[in-house]
This record gives sequence, structure tokens and C-alpha cells, in this order.
Amino acid sequence: MQRDLLVSYNKVGDVLMAQGNLPAALKTYQQGLAIADRLAESEPGNAQWQYDLGISNERVGNVQLAQGNLSAALKSYEAQHEIISRLAQSDPGNAKWQRDLSVSFAKLADVHKQSGDKARARDYLRQGQTIMARLTKLSPENAQWKSDLAWFDSEIVKLERDTANVRSSPRRSKHR
Repeated sequence: MQRDLLVSYNKVGDVLMAQGNLPAALKTYQQGLAIADRLAESEPGNAQWQYDLGISNERVGNVQLAQGNLSAALKSYEAQHEIISRLAQSDPGNAKWQRDLSVSFAKLADVHKQSGDKARARDYLRQGQTIMARLTKLSPENAQWKSDLAWFDSEIVKLERDTANVRSSPRRSKHR
């Protein structure tokens, strides 16, 4: 019953987010997060409830990032990453959790890129890229995984190009 309510909050939050109503989306996702937290705490060995908690943190982080609250988004994404990382390590053969782990690296990279920490963003992108390269090698016909890998590849190239442009641009003198 409580999980059904959590799913409902997430669906309503998704609609509010799509409509651009960020304050209402955040409040709705946070209500779902509170339920997910209680469920996960009540049964720490329940992988589904742990997963739900991770996804709830991600949704809250998505709104926080859209609002420009980078520090809050980072906290939410780190909480999500910690949970998904544990799940992925507990079952390395679970491709869904492995892909979700790569997505969590992408989320962390995005926050660090926006905050100006391009080196850390690149590190996270490379970790996500490594996971997707491994998954794509195991199942080369999986179009989603190939698309994910291509996304990581292009994001790394863009980040490196941006970093190179900053280094090569002439410095402006303070004296004119």
C-alpha cells in the first residue's frame, strides 16, 4: 500500500516537472522520498525498497538541479549514487542496476560540470562510460546501451574541448 502511494507521488511529480511547476514537483517528490525512506529503513535487506529510495533521491535531485540549487542536488545525487552503487556491487550481473549506476555517474558529472569542477565531472563521466562500454560489449545489439555509451563519449569530448578552449584562450590584461 505504501509503495503504491510512493509510485503515485512519483508519477504526479513527473507530471508537475514536465509542466515546469518545480516547487510543486519538489514537494511531491519529497513526499514520495519520505515514504521510500521509511520503507527502506524498515527493511534494509529489501532491494526493491532500497532501489526506490535511490530513485526518489534522484528525482528530488533533478528538481533541485533544475532550480539551480547545485549543493542540494549534489547531496541528493550522492545519496542516490551510494544506494545504487551498493545494489550494483551486490549483484554485478544485474544489468539494470549497472546501467542505473552509470546514470548516477552522469548525474554527479552534470552537477560538477555546472559548478565548474570539470576535472571531477570528467572522472564521473569516464566511470559511467566504462560501465556502458562493458554492458555494450556484453550485448552489442542493445540500442539503449549503445546510445548511452555514445552519450558518454560525446559528453567527454565536449568537456575536453571546453577545457582546452579555456586553456588556450588569451588572458585579458587588467590594464588597458
